[in-house]
Amino acid sequence: MSRKQKKRNKPYTGADAAPTKPNVHRYVAVQRSPLGEWWHTHKQTVKIVAIIVGAIFVVSFLVVELFRLVF
Repeated sequence: MSRKQKKRNKPYTGADAAPTKPNVHRYVAVQRSPLGEWWHTHKQTVKIVAIIVGAIFVVSFLVVELFRLVF
């Protein structure tokens, strides 16, 4: 039978030790207009849709010009 390990009762010190006092995070809310709030929440969707619409426009323009050139 092996002996039971003794529990550690020495406090950890040094750079790797956990902080003794709690961290306090202070957050500040940004004041936005209704349009600015909408843009903040929908920015990525609007950019993706704009890129897709622009690509469709460019491709359709090139196809139309190709038909005009050929015929």
